[in-house]
Amino acid sequence: MRVAIGIVTLAACGDDGMTNMVMDAAAQMDMSSANCHVPGSYGDIGSKTGTQGTMGGVTATMTLDAGPPRDSFFLKMVANKGVFAGGIAPGTYTITGADAQYNNCGLCVHIIADIVTGAGPTMFYFAESGSVTLTTVNAPIAGSVSNLVMREVDINSGSFVTGGCSTTIGSMSFTTM
Repeated sequence: MRVAIGIVTLAACGDDGMTNMVMDAAAQMDMSSANCHVPGSYGDIGSKTGTQGTMGGVTATMTLDAGPPRDSFFLKMVANKGVFAGGIAPGTYTITGADAQYNNCGLCVHIIADIVTGAGPTMFYFAESGSVTLTTVNAPIAGSVSNLVMREVDINSGSFVTGGCSTTIGSMSFTTM
């Protein structure tokens, strides 16, 4: 009887290699997520209210995470480029072609990550796919986004970072004040 209990105890404490592999994978995912400065998915965010501006086009900024450090969703609309080649107008737009390219977009969808007051952001994300519906494009800017896939972008080159971070937004509605 004692021998059987000893064998069961040893078997229960034994390591088949899978336990450490699963724990190591979880630790790597947590570290990777921390290095990306945003969650792997925001899911369905709900409604956000933000501010409107004119930095290189008509802009709308909504806080995703107040932090500190802060993460912001940033939408820029540039006339005569991308989907706005004929001018900025309400409508539903699919992010593709020029609008999925940081340097050529007319409808430019960003997440600016880990903004530290006085120091600026740590990382930039740019939408490579998804859709944006704009119900108004003047004060206030209002609309929604769905199925956004955002990838880390090097804003100096305008290229997606090879092997870089990514995140998604399932849906979000927004308006500016």
